Amino acid sequence: MTADEENARGKEFVIAHRFMWRDLSLSGVTLLVYARIYGFCRDGGGFYESRASTAEFLGTTPRTVTRAIDELLAAGLIREAGSHETGTGRKTRRYVLAGASPPEDPHDDASPDEPSPDETSPQASASP
Repeated sequence: MTADEENARGKEFVIAHRFMWRDLSLSGVTLLVYARIYGFCRDGGGFYESRASTAEFLGTTPRTVTRAIDELLAAGLIREAGSHETGTGRKTRRYVLAGASPPEDPHDDASPDEPSPDETSPQASASP
């Protein structure tokens, strides 16, 4: 898979995992930008999408994306890891995940003190 094909993988959607807002206390555009970066980097890759492209994808402005990236850098959640040159010769900054590792399986991040869905369903409390 080429770098451009790899970069195109994440163009359809962004997934905000529970640990991102619960454990990392992210919200708003910063949450969405982190989720976008995480989607590209969680398997050891890098994120090098331009800020303008990220802004267009998220429906915001490049300046807002810049602020979100600055917040993520300051929080130690991402770090700059060089640059990437596109097929057209443009250079973009490359970011990778930094700091504390996210859950091994971000889909399995329910807190042990949260009730399971079975314990909170109306059927669980109804007597037979």
